[in-house]
Amino acid sequence: MLTITNPPNYESIARLQNEFKNTGEHLVEGIIPALEQIVLSRLPAGARILDLGCGCGYLAQQLNIRGYQATGIDASQGLLDYARKNAPESEFILSDIRNFNLPPTFDAVLSNDVLLFILNNEDLTAVFRNVYAAMRDNGLFVFTIPLTDWLHEAAQNKTFNHVYVNDECSLIELFYYKPEERMWEIQVTGFEIVENSWKRLDTTWLRKDHFLAEVQSSLEKVGFTDINYYNTKDFGGSEEAGMACFVCRKP
Repeated sequence: MLTITNPPNYESIARLQNEFKNTGEHLVEGIIPALEQIVLSRLPAGARILDLGCGCGYLAQQLNIRGYQATGIDASQGLLDYARKNAPESEFILSDIRNFNLPPTFDAVLSNDVLLFILNNEDLTAVFRNVYAAMRDNGLFVFTIPLTDWLHEAAQNKTFNHVYVNDECSLIELFYYKPEERMWEIQVTGFEIVENSWKRLDTTWLRKDHFLAEVQSSLEKVGFTDINYYNTKDFGGSEEAGMACFVCRKP
């Protein structure tokens, strides 16, 4: 049976995402060095890059700084409002990544911590098919995704909760693992100061961990070749995150 859901609802907590998630400082310290090693060094100057699930646009901002032409796509209007302020040189598209349709103009497609919200193999294959269609020949697709093969045991015994705080807002993410479904329920609570009063915000997200063989099969079904994957801990990620970084090519 398919697990069908809308994308995570970020509208009420867009400000908190902008404050705490994948900010420029975080990207420069962690993500950008890994991307330089894996993909950016293999692209021509001024290459066109699609940021899949771009959120508040901080990655597009960093790509622009380095001379690339970045386009972002996301299903949240609230996040894109921030993205257009953070990366005014970029184009941003409001769309569900399972359904978008773009011409083959991109030299690379990047996606960081987004595909964990794709909850079944059919939707994952649909995303891969859309990405493939938007890429130029020999384009590179780089994305992160959690793997059950690496994470399942730790997920049942470890705590993965996150707390972020500054002077004007806070964000709490509580993770509850459902091992029989390889699914996480993430209960999200935020607080922000609005007109000198604290306002509480609540939402719930679902995350799915995928099997390595399923991800590889979906990529091959669409037509990607030269499929390689790495553990993100090799690039400074958490030892227990269970996150893989895939790199593949459109022939």
